[in-house]
Amino acid sequence: MPQFDKITFFNQVFWLFVFFAGFYLTFLKIFLPKLSSILKARHKKLSKGASNVTAFANEQNKVTAVFHDLIENIASTAKNLIINSTEKMTNWISSSLKTLNEEKLKKSNHLMEKSLHKQIVTTFFFSNM
Repeated sequence: MPQFDKITFFNQVFWLFVFFAGFYLTFLKIFLPKLSSILKARHKKLSKGASNVTAFANEQNKVTAVFHDLIENIASTAKNLIINSTEKMTNWISSSLKTLNEEKLKKSNHLMEKSLHKQIVTTFFFSNM
């Protein structure tokens, strides 16, 4: 068998050792440091990203809380304004109706007094005749 030839067996083992040692040293000195630096950079990015995500989530919660507080304040202010304007409108309507009724009543009383006066005068005039 040619694989176990005693003449070429040492050469094959030698060159296997040389190529394996060269591959191992190249891998150890060149590829592994690059790979480890890439992995460290990824880990740093992920840790920063995770901390930024938690910071973003905290900020989002704060903004949401502030937004809800503002909405509640706006709603209560709008409710108070509506209540106040309704009260003012009711007061204005009642006072306007009161003054209008008083004016109309005075006018109608005046007209009634005139007509009664005319009736009394005519009755008195005709009764005296």
